[in-house]
Amino acid sequence: MPAAKLYARSPQPLYLQIAAVFRSNIHSRSWRPGQQVPPLEALVEQYGVARSTVRQAFGLLETEGLIRRSRGLGTFVNEALPQTPTLLIPKSWDETVALSNQLGTVSLMESNAGMALPDNLGMPCDQARDGGFQYLRRVHVTQAGPFCYSEVYLDSSLFRKHRSRIRTSTVAPVLDQFYGSRITQARQVLNVIEAGRESAEALQIPVSAPVAELRRYACLDGRVVYFARLEFPFQKIRMEFDLLAAG
Repeated sequence: MPAAKLYARSPQPLYLQIAAVFRSNIHSRSWRPGQQVPPLEALVEQYGVARSTVRQAFGLLETEGLIRRSRGLGTFVNEALPQTPTLLIPKSWDETVALSNQLGTVSLMESNAGMALPDNLGMPCDQARDGGFQYLRRVHVTQAGPFCYSEVYLDSSLFRKHRSRIRTSTVAPVLDQFYGSRITQARQVLNVIEAGRESAEALQIPVSAPVAELRRYACLDGRVVYFARLEFPFQKIRMEFDLLAAG
């Protein structure tokens, strides 16, 4: 496919697309640490873009610590590439609690109690969904910075009972500590979406950047008491599976 048509598919500025291609070359080791990258004119011809576009892409990668430019010598991949800390996306309730315990919480918005759950949870749910819920919008952080943006609906009575802790903590560990034996159902689904304005601002990523969206709910005694929609930047997460584990 001609390069122009390929680039036209994306709403991102051209230099960001070219930077993504170069970044992929580095992460895939097509451009190895310490190696000199192809000269400017060769890249212009190979990717069908202007010299200024390649220079802008190089400027971004240099800021990220992936390359260094030396006048008269060329552009080189850095020998020591920066590592982005990642956390494992949970696949079970126990893993959800363990991950949640690693995150700090910063409140962005808290509604009045008494809200209803969204009509569409984004996954099958045949459990009772009545009653009022407290709505919380938060960003969860690690030492490396913002890691997860969340919108949470928590049963109003549970929120009132554990208000002080929930305002400074993720919800799953609180539910597990006090009600773990009564959790009758917990489900989760993962989607790939684009970051909106609120989540992009909270996570310090571009609007429309791809993010992993997790939707999850948990039930006590057959009734939904917790629903959350979370967004994770792709570069900060990983998923692992045992492909021979019993289904």
